[in-house]
Amino acid sequence: MYEISYRPNSERTLKSAYFEKNGAEPVYTNFRDVAKSPNFCETLDYIFFQGNLIVEKVLELPDQPLSESYPDETHASDHLLIAASFRLL
Repeated sequence: MYEISYRPNSERTLKSAYFEKNGAEPVYTNFRDVAKSPNFCETLDYIFFQGNLIVEKVLELPDQPLSESYPDETHASDHLLIAASFRLL
């Protein structure tokens, strides 16, 4: 249904917090309906990290949009809020 947009293209060893914690990226982090790209629903936002960090938790995100387009009365932006908590080793 949806396709993850991120593809690694760097030699740096950066890890995604959502992938590390959940085993996958979010289904989507951006949703909007505009003439140029109707029903655009993709993963555009990531939290990358490296080093001696352990992902303790990530903010839970919905699996599908909750309205016809964002922003709406409950979403101030067309991007979902993402967050992660880390523990330093």
